[in-house]
Amino acid sequence: MLDNSVLMRRALRWACETSGVATDNIHQLPNEALQKLQELTEAVSEDMRYNALKYFRPFDHQRRFFETGASDRRGILAANRIGKTVSTCYETAMHLTGIYPDWWTGHRFDTAITAMVAGEGWSQVAMVLQNELLGTQDVKMVDNLGTGAIPRSCLVLETMRGDGANAMGVEVLHRSGGRSYLVFANYTQEVRQMQGFKLNLAVFDEQPPDDFFSEIVTRTATTQGKILCSFTPLKGLNGLVSKFWNREEGYDFIRVAWDDVPEYDPWGEAFLLKSTRAQLERDYLPHEREARIAGRPVMGQGAVFQLRTWPTYTTGAYNFREIPGIQRVIALDLGLVNDRTVITLMYWHPHEREAWLHRQICVTGLEEANPTNYINHLLRPEVFGTPIVLPADAGTAGRYTMSALSIRELFEQYELNVVSKPIMNPPDAQGRTTNHKAYGINVMRQWLEAGTLHINENCVDFLREAQNYYVDPQGRFSDPDDTIDSCRYAVMACLQGIAEPWDNRTPRERMAAQRERYVSRPEPAAAWKKTFDPG
Repeated sequence: MLDNSVLMRRALRWACETSGVATDNIHQLPNEALQKLQELTEAVSEDMRYNALKYFRPFDHQRRFFETGASDRRGILAANRIGKTVSTCYETAMHLTGIYPDWWTGHRFDTAITAMVAGEGWSQVAMVLQNELLGTQDVKMVDNLGTGAIPRSCLVLETMRGDGANAMGVEVLHRSGGRSYLVFANYTQEVRQMQGFKLNLAVFDEQPPDDFFSEIVTRTATTQGKILCSFTPLKGLNGLVSKFWNREEGYDFIRVAWDDVPEYDPWGEAFLLKSTRAQLERDYLPHEREARIAGRPVMGQGAVFQLRTWPTYTTGAYNFREIPGIQRVIALDLGLVNDRTVITLMYWHPHEREAWLHRQICVTGLEEANPTNYINHLLRPEVFGTPIVLPADAGTAGRYTMSALSIRELFEQYELNVVSKPIMNPPDAQGRTTNHKAYGINVMRQWLEAGTLHINENCVDFLREAQNYYVDPQGRFSDPDDTIDSCRYAVMACLQGIAEPWDNRTPRERMAAQRERYVSRPEPAAAWKKTFDPG
């Protein structure tokens, strides 16, 4: 709810604009005109108190968010104090009431809907979402109901369900003649309490837990409902933030930084002054500043690969045939039912200590269950003969093969160039070898930060996993990490000299050389049978 002084200033500005009077020239108006302007201002102020939706003026970045309405899942990843919650709440009010401004180009609901808005806890929901939508943090303060984004004339107050100061639900009149229903929820509720109802619209203020989000999204499945999200990405590039940031199919978002927001709002009121920004920047913790100021996912709190720009390249950017001294190796991370088998092809330049993660094949389902299917990838002429490294459990009989053979023995039957020992970390100063994951992860992190481990942009699963890779306080790495482990094994192979020079031959030449090995050659003639040539 806006205080009276703000309402009067906005009402005066609106009255002057609609009357064609410049605010600087008010004192020059005749007394009669000035009286009428004052009466109009007071009437507009009263109307504005309980009908804020009619007078809503968005920032440019809020309009950009509304224009993404064609997408089912929309997000606004934004800095603090830029009006991101205002954006989703005013759009929610439009959908609940069916009242859209003339400038609206986003999605429209032509009939009444069921909408749910959710936040991190009941107190947060009351202070932010309830206050923005209904105009009060305490529903017992009845006079304030309707001073938020939803006009008072549209609220069916006798249907209001509350629990103390908190609103639980209320009906809202829709322009079509029906009644929409607005539900308030919070992330601490048990997911099972969210089951069994349908939603046309779900709104999340700040990042929800993954299981909560999944359950609510399911409530919109049969209604082709819409999802609105607004958050400052302080929890890093994980969960829902990762889906938006990587623009997974069906997800659309805008990012808003302080630089995208003016100091004054569309009413000419001070909004986020530069002096305020400077003080806030000093107040924020260093690792939070990127998120709070620029709307970029926070780094430094458990993120393994703290990269803003990943050293990616496109297929064809490097002609590996023409790079002198180039080597290559293949590494596999083997999976069972809940994990994937990942095949990695890596190029390595030992003198420059530079590596290229060129290709990864992720094998799942029936193909993974029968290794003879994905062995075909390793028999292709362009990679056949490349050294292959396997993890320790590849020597366990029957573990991945559905037979008495181990995966290593099966590969050897196909005459693949399998390294005889399982891939481990390089020996330490005392000659001891371990398979601790942290060693290889740290090497990868250093190479990525130095830009000497290049990632083919087609390795999308690796990039997604790596950008979402975290370690908890107990030192446990997050899942999934199948593509990361496969790449890690390839890196360990490069460090230990297992990668072999590429012979720079075409597949046809390689097959001819293979045939030459098995075709017997005639023995040279004995010396006494040679013909003397006096020349």
